[in-house]
Amino acid sequence: MVDFRFDIKPLFPQPIIKVTSNLLPHTFRGDRRQCLDATSKMSEIIDQLGQLSAISQGLSKPVTTAQRLRMSENQTIYLLADPEAGNNGVVTGLLKVGTKDLYLFDEKGQTRKMENSPSILDFYVHESRQRAGLGKRLFETMLREEQWTPLKCSVDRPSEKLLAFLGKHYGLVRTIPQANNFVLYEGFFNDGSTSNGRNGHDSPLSQKNGLHITNSPNTQLFGATYLGDEANKRSSGGRRDSGSQQQSSLLQQITQISPNGRYGAPRPTCSMAEIIHAGSGNSGKGGGGSGAESSRIK
Repeated sequence: MVDFRFDIKPLFPQPIIKVTSNLLPHTFRGDRRQCLDATSKMSEIIDQLGQLSAISQGLSKPVTTAQRLRMSENQTIYLLADPEAGNNGVVTGLLKVGTKDLYLFDEKGQTRKMENSPSILDFYVHESRQRAGLGKRLFETMLREEQWTPLKCSVDRPSEKLLAFLGKHYGLVRTIPQANNFVLYEGFFNDGSTSNGRNGHDSPLSQKNGLHITNSPNTQLFGATYLGDEANKRSSGGRRDSGSQQQSSLLQQITQISPNGRYGAPRPTCSMAEIIHAGSGNSGKGGGGSGAESSRIK
């Protein structure tokens, strides 16, 4: 339990409140002076809960602070409290969520860009109140408010306790390996559920002539990946029309970018290479090679 020097009851008219970048509870109403006082107290609550969460996870610094929330328009913190405990009430849990634009691998190892993907960013229940159903209550409230489903949430650097929590209450066990710090579960990319109300939408991904094409940085930097004839056969029976036009446009864009330079910069013309190639091309025609070469040097 986390108690404070001030009475938290005016901030918690109900056990669970949500706070966004204005650092005010969503239920709060008051004049300017009251708002300033409320944001100051709410900042203290968030900072202290964020610090306890970091200690619990063995992190060197907290991932949740009032300052970070103030600068993040797409993040929300849910706070759980017991306003009747002690003299001033106690805060018992924190859950921070938000949306992220992520490049992720699906079950087949193909890259997808997920825009506005629902993400669990921090989750903490005070040690004295764990295993009492409070974490489940807090998590369910968040899912209902955000209109998310657990399967469609990516989890940023989850602790062992959080992984166990998701496995116990939602049956989430089998993960999809990723190159970043996010954990997601099998079924995350299932058709018909990648758009979960406000969930993420994956960006165009296509195959053409056995090439795996996305507009991810890897494709733009190194070009399309060849998947073989079997991939081409599987994709040939799929959608055509507008999809094929997008594929052609994307493939043309990639083939125009990748031959240039590592960062898309045009390669400068090498005059020495022209001299060498011109000399070698004329040397097989008799004695004309040296004349052509000398004329170029002049």
